[in-house]
Amino acid sequence: MTETIAAHGEIRALGPADTDRYCNHLTRLDPEARRMRFFADVSDFHVLFHAGAALSDGRTVIGYVEDDEIRGACELLPSADDPHGAEAAFSVEQDWRRAGIGGLLMTAMIDAARQRGAQRIELQCLKTNLPMQALAARFTSDLRQIGDTTLAVLDNTPAGG
Repeated sequence: MTETIAAHGEIRALGPADTDRYCNHLTRLDPEARRMRFFADVSDFHVLFHAGAALSDGRTVIGYVEDDEIRGACELLPSADDPHGAEAAFSVEQDWRRAGIGGLLMTAMIDAARQRGAQRIELQCLKTNLPMQALAARFTSDLRQIGDTTLAVLDNTPAGG
């Protein structure tokens, strides 16, 4: 189905002009996906605030866009503690899962991180988020169980990525 995805949608950087569509994407996430994305049950207001901040505060947001709607996204946030580090978070709407979008977003995110000088990318998810762990495991073998979460660490140095 990845060929179908590639034929119908595109992976591209999102910007402030995409705020409404990004907010719509995040609010379309089913309750479980929203909990997995934000680590808690969050209100639509929280999602609206988050979408606006994500597209205006300097983080990189990459989206899968099909028929002018954002159906999946990855946010890349520079680490506050490590000048060569970054954190990433993903979301894909239910009807678009298991179609290769996560892998396309991950590849684009890794490239964007490398362009920004990020040599270490951390992805944290709830330990019950098995699809995210499976996606991360395709790109790194460094998955760590920490309490109720799983941390995946991607070496994004030119020799490691």
